[in-house]
Amino acid sequence: MNVELLKARQLLQNHIHAFFQSQDYLQVDAPIAVTTPGTEVFLNYFPTTWQDHRLGEHPMFLRSSPELHLKQALSWGIPRVYHLGKCFRNKGEISAWHHPEFTMLEYYQSGISLPDFMQLTEDLIRTSAKALGSLTKRKLPDSFTKITMYDAFKDWAGIELIDGDMDFASKAIARGYQSVRADDDFETAYFKVLIDVIEPELTKHEAIFVYDYPPSQAALAKVKNGRAQRFELYLGGVELCNAFDELLSPEENLARLKASNAQRKSLGSAALPVDEDFMLALQSGLKDCCGNALGFDRLLALLLDLNGIGSLIPFRSNQPYRQSIKSEHLDQG
Repeated sequence: MNVELLKARQLLQNHIHAFFQSQDYLQVDAPIAVTTPGTEVFLNYFPTTWQDHRLGEHPMFLRSSPELHLKQALSWGIPRVYHLGKCFRNKGEISAWHHPEFTMLEYYQSGISLPDFMQLTEDLIRTSAKALGSLTKRKLPDSFTKITMYDAFKDWAGIELIDGDMDFASKAIARGYQSVRADDDFETAYFKVLIDVIEPELTKHEAIFVYDYPPSQAALAKVKNGRAQRFELYLGGVELCNAFDELLSPEENLARLKASNAQRKSLGSAALPVDEDFMLALQSGLKDCCGNALGFDRLLALLLDLNGIGSLIPFRSNQPYRQSIKSEHLDQG
């Protein structure tokens, strides 16, 4: 393990704490073993079991995000919170930019607009690059590019993006996108074009925010004027973060969580329990807020201009993952 990388990691951690404390954020610890690990349709989670002193067994999971707990903290009247810590995702992608255990930075602020939250995120990236000093090898552009997902599909894929468009697959096929099948539903065809066409275009930009998503891709973000109020930042062509103007309605949150569980079941994944404390927090009157989940390991690797996060993960407990990465490269070769 390169000791200089450990020092760089500490420098970035120190800066993140200083940055958010200067912005009057409160650091909040969130539990790692939880009953509700997340809300994502396509994620898988690490299951575990807690045995009480009577040997009663209680199913739990390693968290994939502290999101639900940080929103609870906002409901207590804390206007700005952040968390830097380990998260876990099972059965995930095998690549230089993925790892089943990783460090996530999440931050939430009440009373801020999504454009201002976007600017806060850009400020964080720029000050992080400065904090690493001569260790920073990536030159950031003078301004970060911004594009809506709708304009991205129109300009780069030549398709007008209409959420739930039953003719989307046929339009994509007419444009020559060979991965799309005639019987693909909207969401399947959408993701194929996103991966095959849009994401390669994003790699041409050193830093680019993509915002305004189709409502079907809202997750737990608000929908305004027919567009999901969220953004993602791609740095060096790598997805770095995912931010929402957070959905507040308890009823709509519950409806979306139920819809996610229904989709999980249709894909052969287990439904997830609803976090009752989170629902109570929503019912208590969560104020308008924005939240962002940012991959700490990715940020460090990108600023150091590394080819992935693997060299930032030093210990032998990760040997099975290293072997998987090696096998993946051999298969692709």
